[in-house]
Amino acid sequence: MPVLSVVAGVLLVVIALNDVFHTLLRPTATGRLSTFIFRAVWRLTRHRRSVATASGPLTILATVTVWLLLITVGWALIYLPWIPDGFSYSGVDPDDYSRFGEAMAFSLVALTTLGLGDVVPAAPLLRLITPLEALTGFAMLSAAVSWFMQLYPALSRRRAFAIELTSLHEAGLTVGLGELSDERAASIIRSVSRSLAEVTADLVQNTEIFYFTEKDDTLSAPRALHFALELRDAAEGSTSPDVRAEGRVLARGIDELTRVLRSQYPHLKGESPDEVFGSAARGHGHLPDEVAGTDGR
Repeated sequence: MPVLSVVAGVLLVVIALNDVFHTLLRPTATGRLSTFIFRAVWRLTRHRRSVATASGPLTILATVTVWLLLITVGWALIYLPWIPDGFSYSGVDPDDYSRFGEAMAFSLVALTTLGLGDVVPAAPLLRLITPLEALTGFAMLSAAVSWFMQLYPALSRRRAFAIELTSLHEAGLTVGLGELSDERAASIIRSVSRSLAEVTADLVQNTEIFYFTEKDDTLSAPRALHFALELRDAAEGSTSPDVRAEGRVLARGIDELTRVLRSQYPHLKGESPDEVFGSAARGHGHLPDEVAGTDGR
């Protein structure tokens, strides 16, 4: 039984740390556990717009909470065979608590590096391995903070992309490139292509940003993607070779984003960019008529 407890504890810690590694330290990967949590929180929150706007932060908090829970329980199971004889108690009677409860309490104290001093490891092996949990706790705190720090620049780029496309659409330029000089039209398409590439790269590196839903429609990239399709079609139908060339570049970027969305988010429906982007927009609370815009465009 003691051996099984230690093995189970080590397994839980390894599962959590492996998921942290794949989610935070590998630029193009996400841990399986994190992916499951992302999708579960999304399913629970996306049907109500008022709740869906909090789904992104809730996803991050839920993931970090699960990591901490797995690590805490894992280390508690490692300590369990040594409760109470492997520890020295000061002002605390171990008989007042269950063995697993005492192991959990010590694990939380060690993980949070509180060092209360009422229970300290006495067995030589425990004195050696207990600081490892403290290091794990410090690393988890740093990882959680850095995760939030890297998410919000990506979200800012996504919002800027949405504002750019929405502004072009409302000005009639996603369908009215003929009103502009060839140089100006090509410049606009080039800018949108560059922004689209940044958004695609951010999705590859930070899968979780998809689950952040905007309260303001103007800031919603899933809603604005339809306007990129308008711009692509207008560019490809232009009489200017330069504009058509930029349109082909934009079309390639749209196809790549479609591929990323389909591969990373299986719940999205459809095959073509129109279908996949429409599914993403509806998932973020935008109906087809809203996506299509107003003013007859």
